[in-house]
Amino acid sequence: MAVEAQLEPKTILVVDDDLSVLTVVKCMLETSEYNVLLANSADVALRMVERDDLCIDLLLTDVVMPDVNGPDLARRLQAIRPRLKVLFMSGCTDAEVVRVKVLEHELGFLPKPFTSDSLLESVQRALIAPLERSFAAKACGRPQ
Repeated sequence: MAVEAQLEPKTILVVDDDLSVLTVVKCMLETSEYNVLLANSADVALRMVERDDLCIDLLLTDVVMPDVNGPDLARRLQAIRPRLKVLFMSGCTDAEVVRVKVLEHELGFLPKPFTSDSLLESVQRALIAPLERSFAAKACGRPQ
């Protein structure tokens, strides 16, 4: 029975303001048997995380979005679910928010555009990373 529990598909919440990115990422993840939840804004993501009936293992979020940046969203979601793991993605690797809030903290980061293989590899790494390497733990105590 314990082996079966380990084989249950993981659920990934993907947050991006670009519908085409959400659609492509969903297809890529579902080919590897992940359960995928999509949110096109921070508000939608927050509503999903607040639901007790959804088990969410990983947040995969864009860093640069119009309503809130990815690191701030991750912090808010981890306040609700402290064990939520996080992987960031962005096509704006030179943006200050990416450099200061993600890369300098050596957080999980996937540059856009990415291949299905690089996405799946990054997701797998993020899921097996110890919790102390999560976003909240790394950013804790550092000025924002």
